[in-house]
Amino acid sequence: QSQRKVSGCRSGGSRDYLWDRFVDNAHDWLSDMFAWFRRRRRRRLIAQPVPAEWHAILEHNAGFLYELDSRAQRRLNQAVQIIVAEKNWEGCGGLKVADEHRVTIAAHMARMTLNFSEDYFDDVLSILVYPDAYRAPSQRPIAGGVVVEGSDDRLGEAWHRGPVILAWAEVLENVRDPYPERNVVIHEFAHQLDMRNGGAADGIPPIESAAQADAWVQVLPEACEELAYRCQHHLPTVIDCYGATNPAEFFAVASESYFEQPGALQAEWPEVYQLLDGFYGTGPRS
Repeated sequence: QSQRKVSGCRSGGSRDYLWDRFVDNAHDWLSDMFAWFRRRRRRRLIAQPVPAEWHAILEHNAGFLYELDSRAQRRLNQAVQIIVAEKNWEGCGGLKVADEHRVTIAAHMARMTLNFSEDYFDDVLSILVYPDAYRAPSQRPIAGGVVVEGSDDRLGEAWHRGPVILAWAEVLENVRDPYPERNVVIHEFAHQLDMRNGGAADGIPPIESAAQADAWVQVLPEACEELAYRCQHHLPTVIDCYGATNPAEFFAVASESYFEQPGALQAEWPEVYQLLDGFYGTGPRS
């Protein structure tokens, strides 16, 4: 009797184990299948030539493209094709989304992950575009634990796993500036990279090695404090003072400087430049 009971317990446990294995294998199989279909769809997308009208948009709104070598240009054009096709593009505040909006924003997104391994911000499903600055709800804590609710003007927002919201007038002003300093697309999508560590932006994106992580933990807080000091004392700095708000904003603003004013950033903030170049500039990363 005792042996039969033990055998029965083992049999039940075995069935549970086999069911768990089946579920895990089915999940893996479905994931592999969806990944295969996605790769197949993307291969078909990039096999098509870039539409002729897109070249004019890129020439006007993504001049950095022509500073890249031919191989990098081709990779970026392919990334634009994929991002344009796969994202849900939504116009807000009366704006009707057109190719210029999609191609321009996609090009600056692709610029950020050009040295990553086939990274098209898959965790961002939707991109919302307003014609200009927009009003959004806000909360402001005051003394005694009281929170004042209101609204303020915004040029962009990034939410964990999307959406990303952008003001088109700001995007266009940034990308057509002959001497660019700011870039709201880079700013908001830097937040998206930052949030890949778990949802809360803390200024430290996914890091490859312990040594690199140690460098980020050491350099970032010190640089953020240094920026706050320079701004409080009205000292010039290539990194916008908004970056002194917190480490997450420092990473986003410094990312803007890395792409738009790399020489000035390297000269003025060499340790910050080295961190960002290790993240954005060398790769590829998966």
